[in-house]
Amino acid sequence: MHPHPPLLRPAVRGLALALLAASLGGCAWFRGEPAYLAAVEGRPLEVPPDLVLPSSAGALQIPPTAAVAASPGELPPRVVDGAVGGFHLDDSSEGAFRRVGIALGRVEGVDSSTAVPALNAYEVRYRGEEMLLRLRPQDGRVQVDAIGADGRPLDTPAARGLLEALRQRLL
Repeated sequence: MHPHPPLLRPAVRGLALALLAASLGGCAWFRGEPAYLAAVEGRPLEVPPDLVLPSSAGALQIPPTAAVAASPGELPPRVVDGAVGGFHLDDSSEGAFRRVGIALGRVEGVDSSTAVPALNAYEVRYRGEEMLLRLRPQDGRVQVDAIGADGRPLDTPAARGLLEALRQRLL
């Protein structure tokens, strides 16, 4: 009598062969070198001599800032009446934008104000009415006025009230 039946021998051989292949599959002897180890460094990029790059010498210079507050003995920028409820500030565009932003944060009744520097304006919600507070440089001064969604100047009680409150704050 055989210790193992004849059908079991091929199964044991197959199992032993599969076990041997699985155990040797992870062995580094059967794998080649990784591709990144064979990589060769190429030549550095050459810029053609006729290619002229713009100068970047002034790219990281910080521009001078305008003073927010007046120096001792100096008057602050003036507020001048303008057209249709608006007014003018005798200030630079950047200075006026900064001052109006600070003043908006202190005006009672302003529900929200969002700066829109690309338009040199503020989106404002005042007494339930939404408007755009626009600052436009004109002849060395900055005109401040309120416009609606259609781009036309607003002459509503809320717009007039906001402009008057700003005028009082900026005096």
